[in-house]
Amino acid sequence: MANKKKNVIGILTGGGDVPGLNPAIRAVTIRALREGYQVVGIRRGWGGLIDIVRDKSADNSNNYMFLTEEIVNRAGRTGGTFLHSSRTKPSSVKKSSIPEPLREKYSRRKTI
Repeated sequence: MANKKKNVIGILTGGGDVPGLNPAIRAVTIRALREGYQVVGIRRGWGGLIDIVRDKSADNSNNYMFLTEEIVNRAGRTGGTFLHSSRTKPSSVKKSSIPEPLREKYSRRKTI
């Protein structure tokens, strides 16, 4: 097992739940941890990512969680996604809901 932290990997599940998603999250997490990465699970899909408050004192526990082998081993035997998902479509989010640092770069595009 690697003991030097390389970087951070984020896992986000969007759309609906599908069978095999938790085992896939488990496999990616375990491999990444063993390679020395830290793994963050984004909760509630794109909705959770958009709702993160960029302040060190903010409580974002509803938006993300640090994944460990213990967490993903428990969830790996269940269906759907333990991170939950949302039907939030990043290209259809109102500009007022975009995190402040990204608003000037945001252009709302309608997609089918």
